[in-house]
Amino acid sequence: MVSHQSAAVLHGLPTWGLDLSRIHVTRPAKRTRSDKITTVHRSPIGAEEITQVDDIRVTSPARSIVETACTTSYEVGVVLADAALHLELTTPDELIAAADRHKHWPGSPRAKAAALFADGLSESVGESRTRVLMANAGIPAPRLQVEIRDQDGRLIGRVDFLLFGNRIVEFDGAQKYGADAHTVIAEKWREDRLRALGYEMVRVGWADLNHPCTTAARIAGDHT
Repeated sequence: MVSHQSAAVLHGLPTWGLDLSRIHVTRPAKRTRSDKITTVHRSPIGAEEITQVDDIRVTSPARSIVETACTTSYEVGVVLADAALHLELTTPDELIAAADRHKHWPGSPRAKAAALFADGLSESVGESRTRVLMANAGIPAPRLQVEIRDQDGRLIGRVDFLLFGNRIVEFDGAQKYGADAHTVIAEKWREDRLRALGYEMVRVGWADLNHPCTTAARIAGDHT
């Protein structure tokens, strides 16, 4: 049965941080053998942990995420769990139950931690990684996907994160605005209106995630 990151890919989850050079499968048999392209894991699989994607038998989204987090990293686990919740492929309770069910696996503490931290309001790999960065730095948990309106109740925008009541943190992917000049101008107008209402703006990009201490200090500002 397809499992681990191979199952996660079939479920349509992000591939960030995953080694996709091999196919991962799980079998309950006592004797298993890997080959040049396949890694075979040995583990019992409950009926509730089996599903199908395009007629291929795979481990459920929750188990796939737990398996992958156990063999990769906490951050990868959060990225996968956030995406699965956002896509409504699983629920927080299912993620936690899957982690608890396999609490004796090597790496299970990070899988459980990722399940507990996961938030379906996170809408991208970058947002999930930014959440991890802030939490690792001890920054208070932000509100996600907050709608901000002006004094007349008109919507100005929905922001990725809101901290300390007035600090907006936005993750900017490389292609977020594209090459459309109208889109760029609209975003500039949106940011100007937010600042006029007293909000501070901090933008985070992919490169910033490689410098967590510097980026966290910039996000926290005078709240450090």
